[in-house]
Amino acid sequence: MSSLPRGRGWAVLAIVLSVAFVLVAHAALLQRLPARVGALVSLIPLVLIFAWLVRRSRRRTVALLAAGAALAASIVFWDELVANYPSLFFAEHAGTNLALAILFGRTLAAGEEPLVARFARIVHGTIPPEVERYTRRVTIAWTIFFGTLFTLSCVLYLGGWLAAWSSLANIATPVLVCTMFVIEYAVRVRALPHWEQAGILGGVRAFARHMGERPAEAQR
Repeated sequence: MSSLPRGRGWAVLAIVLSVAFVLVAHAALLQRLPARVGALVSLIPLVLIFAWLVRRSRRRTVALLAAGAALAASIVFWDELVANYPSLFFAEHAGTNLALAILFGRTLAAGEEPLVARFARIVHGTIPPEVERYTRRVTIAWTIFFGTLFTLSCVLYLGGWLAAWSSLANIATPVLVCTMFVIEYAVRVRALPHWEQAGILGGVRAFARHMGERPAEAQR
């Protein structure tokens, strides 16, 4: 039996690890696991964020120092983290959705290129006017989507509905993001029937490529 291609194998591994993470995080938030386990799991997104920042930053020394300071703080304030790790989960979920809403929304300003248009250029090189108009509408949709998730996250967590919030953050959010990609692709096929379709994974790869670029590269 032939093995999976290298890229697909990494994708499968990432999916498996992501599913394992959300299940463990959900169990920890429902207090079905020791608090120390929950605290450790809550640090995983921060580790990934700092790793991404170090890779993307043009000033890696500064990024590494910031990562080291965050590690030192987590050790010094470990007991406080254990007692309040749900708040870290909340900050990560709400903060990520707010950051994504801003990331998409700020490209809708006058004189800016909508973010989804940039993704389309990554895949196709040049895009006609009708595609530019469509990508603007999709950028608006993603901005509203992430803004809505941020609002729901704040309402549920700050309202004291921890179980409902955990279901939103750990279960509903990934499902909703995947659903948005599927819906957008279905709408794109109908709205742009003669345009070469990159497929759902094409959009995901374009987003990943854009986010992986360093600032100087992203502006080219």
